[in-house]
Amino acid sequence: MTIIIMHQTIANHDAIGTDIEIMYHILKQSYKCYCFAQNPLNKNIEYIENEEKLVQWLDDSENLVIYHHSVYWEYGEKVLNNTNARIIFRYHNITPEQFFKPYNDFHYQQCYLGREQTNRLIEKFPEAFWLSDSEYNLQDLKQADQEKLGVCPPFNKIEEWSKCVLDEKIVKDLIESKYMNLLFVGRVAPNKGHLMLIDILYWYCSNFDNNIVLNIIGKFDEGLFGYNHEIKDKIQKYGLEDNIKFIGEINDSILMSYYMGCDAFICASEHEGFCVPVVEAQYFMLPVLALDSSALRETMGEEQLVFRGSPKQFASAVKILKDNRNIRDYLKAIGKKNFENRFSYNRIRNQFENILKERMGIEL
Repeated sequence: MTIIIMHQTIANHDAIGTDIEIMYHILKQSYKCYCFAQNPLNKNIEYIENEEKLVQWLDDSENLVIYHHSVYWEYGEKVLNNTNARIIFRYHNITPEQFFKPYNDFHYQQCYLGREQTNRLIEKFPEAFWLSDSEYNLQDLKQADQEKLGVCPPFNKIEEWSKCVLDEKIVKDLIESKYMNLLFVGRVAPNKGHLMLIDILYWYCSNFDNNIVLNIIGKFDEGLFGYNHEIKDKIQKYGLEDNIKFIGEINDSILMSYYMGCDAFICASEHEGFCVPVVEAQYFMLPVLALDSSALRETMGEEQLVFRGSPKQFASAVKILKDNRNIRDYLKAIGKKNFENRFSYNRIRNQFENILKERMGIEL
């Protein structure tokens, strides 16, 4: 049996690229395994470059396609239309298009077409198995045969890259700072809640103290000029230029240094199909505060701080965390336990292997 893993883009440092890379290396231990992508950016895996060979493998009913679905991919669907191989759709969720409508028509159309494509793939391939990142994501798959659905968290490299060398200056500056340092990790996009984070910070500074900094790690999208402009305008309006730092896109060492040096992780994202940064924060024992939306409560696990959407509630919780070490320590311990029980490499691998065996008859 040959296994072909497909996605439009396979990158190095994003959640889906990591899920694909680790999945590839696991499967390659037992079977021939290759990846196919229009944008093959991750060089740690082997790609199919001969399309004739790809068509040949896809025509064999003994083979398996694992199609990662997170974006509209016209060519990917075209390839699938001619396959006789078994199919697993690895569903990572597609952001609802309404988040992008005020800002960028291309992103709006890609999300709209992607969510339409989900329903079309369900209809075209009724025998396919859908493997979702979270229970939350299953809500998008109601048209699928409920007997052909499963859930497995995305693979992560947290345990691996936690061994890399820290940037000692960043960690030292954060730990010795007189400020409470909050952290958010995620691309700058309308569903990620940056505007609400600014409101939270403003409410905190207006009612408690000004000794707080929000560190935001994630790259700006030039195509979202209107959203980026709203963020900058709100920061200036509130006079928070010294309280919010945009770190940008960084390497693993710097990212880990911020996780190690900050005091709490805060997330006001309105839509997440899983949210790997929450899991990263828990591994590094950061207390997490998050909006009670989409998959966030599910990913965070039990006895965590989630809020319905009031900046006042968030700001008050930040103040309580700042002043109460016992609460901080409790949230750290519960968060780390959530990671160890649900999201360690061995836990996810066992879950993945069991699903392949029980649902697809594939032994690893």
